[in-house]
Amino acid sequence: MNNEKIYKLSLVQLAKKIRLKEISPVEVTEYYLNKIKLNNGEINAFIYVAEKEALKNAENAENEISKGLYRGTLHGIPFAAKDIIDTKNIITSQGAKLYRNNIPIQNAVCVEKLEGSGAILLGKTNTHQYAAASTTINSYFGTTRNPHNLEKIVGGSSGGSAAAIAAGLTPLALGSDTGGSIRTPAALCGIVGLKPTHGRVSLRGVFPNTPSLDHIGPMAQTVFDAAIMLNVMSGYDQKDPYSQDKQVCDFTKDIEKSIKGDKILLCPDIYNNCEVDDEIYRAFDECIYILKQLGAKVEKTSFKNSKKLEELFYRIAGPEFSEVHREQYTKDPLSFDEDVRSRVKWSLKITQDDYIMAMREKELITREISDILKNYKSLVSPSVPCVAPSIKTLKAEINGKEFDYLKSIHRPFLSPHNITGCPSIVIPIGNNKDKLPMSIQVIGEKWKEKNIIQVANSLEKVISYKSGIN
Repeated sequence: MNNEKIYKLSLVQLAKKIRLKEISPVEVTEYYLNKIKLNNGEINAFIYVAEKEALKNAENAENEISKGLYRGTLHGIPFAAKDIIDTKNIITSQGAKLYRNNIPIQNAVCVEKLEGSGAILLGKTNTHQYAAASTTINSYFGTTRNPHNLEKIVGGSSGGSAAAIAAGLTPLALGSDTGGSIRTPAALCGIVGLKPTHGRVSLRGVFPNTPSLDHIGPMAQTVFDAAIMLNVMSGYDQKDPYSQDKQVCDFTKDIEKSIKGDKILLCPDIYNNCEVDDEIYRAFDECIYILKQLGAKVEKTSFKNSKKLEELFYRIAGPEFSEVHREQYTKDPLSFDEDVRSRVKWSLKITQDDYIMAMREKELITREISDILKNYKSLVSPSVPCVAPSIKTLKAEINGKEFDYLKSIHRPFLSPHNITGCPSIVIPIGNNKDKLPMSIQVIGEKWKEKNIIQVANSLEKVISYKSGIN
């Protein structure tokens, strides 16, 4: 088939053509490698391209499929991995010069599972140093630029993965999320980003940020694609202390089921009633209207502990992050980028007692939110309050006012769901007047990813917004 038409195929369509031998994994892999060669220079989504390895694996996939040994939907499908995720015999630098020659001897569990399903790793995507902030402006590997506007940031810290999908350089990618690091770049780049329940996907082989808040999840063009990835990535890992032994299900099952009669919750208190740009809020309101038209019952509730929920993130993320980096910081503080060094510095000031108390409060507030969510199919909210800010100024515009993006203005919308460990998915809902992506977030009860996938898919079908620039 004409390679120029590959990007127009959905994952399911592409997988079907591969299964029926109408197109080969080698053709698909070569197509994406060529797109990377042509377009990555200006975007800087990939910092390492595993061309030799990808082509070899594509040939192996082609040979297997030709013999009738088809492994499933991802067999022969390319993907990318964030640079903090271990990849066997392929550089994994944690976004840091210090690790620029680090070559793991084995894959992270999530990569192992994807490759075990026949997926083909294209390479490693750029990230904020140590996945420690939300711009993907990296002093050593350079800045990743937003494919919708090269003067805008991509968000972070999984910014390279988001940009790669938005630019059509890969159909799928892996990201990590400690306080919004999958969902922020997904929102700013107009793609789908899914943070599963904490403990659903193994963290083994992923460089730690804040382990009790860290999540690994899929990033894709559509909700269905993300669900297929999650099917493969999920599962109990006895060697990961944060993994939980929960039954693995098919997250695509019932994805097309009607949401008529389902209860959807609004709770602006959870994001502390923070201001949202009017254009985004109008698009968000349109989504609420769509949900009602689909037969869902939309209700609103209050939540009194929103401020505490926001504060818990820093009291937990600080000590766990500094524990990872204390030795390096003591030896060579200048090895950290300025903003990451600042994070280590304030993290070290949080006392052990405050951390222990925060962990107790985390459990109680998680139970409180779980009691609310168990009565609803999902909670919906804006995902970020602004569109992508300028790389040069890092000023976010909200209703004509400028806000310092580095003050973590996205945090109240996203981090609460790292604290609770509840699953959350971000999907695009159109572009603003400057043609920059806007998005919505769908949150659910723990272990109920199927619910948020179903609601997000219902919205996506109606909105019919095609993410990605090709």
